[in-house]
Amino acid sequence: MQALDEYLTIKANPFRGIICPILTPFDAKGEIDYKSLEKLVHFLVSEGVPCLMVAGTTGEGLLLSVEERKKLAEAVLSYANKKVRVVVHVSCLSTRESIELTHHAQSLGVDGISAITPFFFSYSDEEVFRFYEAISKTAPETPISLYCFPGNAKFEIKRPLLIRILQNLSNIKAIKSSNPDLIRLQEYIAVGNNDFSVLCGVDALALPALTLGACGQVSGNSNIFPQPFINLYESYKKGDLESAVKCQSTINRIRAVLKDSIAYFKAASAINGLPIGIPRLPIQSLDEVEINNLKSEISKLNFSS
Repeated sequence: MQALDEYLTIKANPFRGIICPILTPFDAKGEIDYKSLEKLVHFLVSEGVPCLMVAGTTGEGLLLSVEERKKLAEAVLSYANKKVRVVVHVSCLSTRESIELTHHAQSLGVDGISAITPFFFSYSDEEVFRFYEAISKTAPETPISLYCFPGNAKFEIKRPLLIRILQNLSNIKAIKSSNPDLIRLQEYIAVGNNDFSVLCGVDALALPALTLGACGQVSGNSNIFPQPFINLYESYKKGDLESAVKCQSTINRIRAVLKDSIAYFKAASAINGLPIGIPRLPIQSLDEVEINNLKSEISKLNFSS
């Protein structure tokens, strides 16, 4: 067991409420567009988003180089200017590079670190534990969130592994579940303690997850329409379930239009007056027909009902 004074050096748990995994703008040459990034950060801050996650799935983090990810994290921290919490995603195919990004994130003083499970290869529970142990020991003062996305990463964190992680790695403070299995989500909630956050990564389940005990939502759709997510969370916390249900209905309509798609997110941002460029290859931009259809669908969204 770690000494109490070491435990007390860990920052406060930042993994609560609405967390926006911020999109990464690219210019026509496929390079990060920092001017557009600054505008996007300022937009999200002005809308009241309390926490930004850098270089996650929605941010195309795994399509960026290590140096690009470092510069991206530095830029978002600078633009956010301590007005909101900033979490940095660090996982790479290479554990060595994941550790390098973890060390860099801690050196910046980020509020938290997120790390998706090792991916592509088939890993055992022991191997995944050792990965998180390495991340945890590299940033012992920084709260860390596990990130479980079995549909993309192949690996699913199950109850015995989560128990082991929480018993041995004191700065693991959250798990994000991008998994529609609410039974698994309930297992995570049951295993955790009062200082452990279970985050939902499936926007269609934002309200159901909160009612089961989740602490917040990580939403790619909130890059484009943050208010329904903020309103849902605030309504639920106030006990206004009727308003929260209406917000969930609005979110479901947003998902139907934007298709939980990076390409659709970026096209929608431009339609809404904040152009942030195109996705990075191999992700393809929308064609002209798709953009026109998207404009029409966005115009039909009515957030008053």
